[in-house]
Parts: sequence; structure tokens; C-alpha cells
Amino acid sequence: MASSASASPPELRQSDAPAWADGLDLPDVGLVARIMRLNLLVTRFLDAITAAEGIATADYLVLAVVRRSPRHRTSPSRICEVLGRSTGGMTLTLDRLESEGWISRSPDPGDRRRVVVGLTPAGLALSTRLNDALHAWERDLSLPPRRQGAMARGVDDLLELFETLA
Repeated sequence: MASSASASPPELRQSDAPAWADGLDLPDVGLVARIMRLNLLVTRFLDAITAAEGIATADYLVLAVVRRSPRHRTSPSRICEVLGRSTGGMTLTLDRLESEGWISRSPDPGDRRRVVVGLTPAGLALSTRLNDALHAWERDLSLPPRRQGAMARGVDDLLELFETLA
């Protein structure tokens, strides 16, 4: 019996290959290849938007998590949990953001062994400007609301699938 491991799913045949895959020796362009390509493109756009404000995308994401937290305050461990980062790497990131004047760290009043990360006024202004720029970029995609909703639901389904595997 022949193995079907390398066979293309009927929904994703070579004839359906996207233009970016032209000329590549790919037996098929599967879901993961498409997700990786999308990640590369979105990362390129995000990096351009954040670089214009003098901050790396990875650092902006930390500010964004804090901004979306109650009272613009959260713990380093919560930031790590949301972004999937290590605590050691997060300490270095927080050091950098604090030296830029975008965050402050203070003892947790409920447990002085813990630290609370908060946005400074400058950090709140920066993260708000970047959030606004990202939403403007998203609006510029000119997706009809119905299509945008369908895409968002599809991405949510993929996130749920991959998060259960992680």
C-alpha cells in the first residue's frame, strides 16, 4: 500500500499554489507554509511601524500587554505567559524599557516579593500611538467587515488548534 504522507490534501493541490511559491520545488504548499509566509509578511509590516517610533516590535508587544492590563499594570510572569517568553529574557527586556522611561517597576503591595510593571506616561503615549498606527494599517487593508470577521474566526480556530498542541 502506498503512503499518502507526501500527497497533497485535495484542498491544497499544487495548482492552487500561491504566487510566492512559483519556481520553488514544493510538492505542495500546505497550511503551515502559508502560515509561515503570513507571519513573515505581518512581521515585516509590524517592524516598519514600530521602527518608525524607535522601538522593536518585541518590546512594543510588552508595552501592549501592560497597556491592556487593568490600570496599565501587571506582573512580569503574566507578560511572559501572554507572549510565550522566558523570565530571564523578560528581565532584560524590562530593564531596557525601564531605561527608556516607558515602564516602571515597583514592589507589589500585596506581596512585596513580587514586582508590578506599570506604564509611565511616556510608555502609555508610545503604546497608544503604535496601537493606533496598527489599527490604521489594518483599516487600510480595506477588508469588508464580513470577510474580516470570517478571517478572524479562521485565525481564532488556528490559534486554538496550535495552542492545544503547544
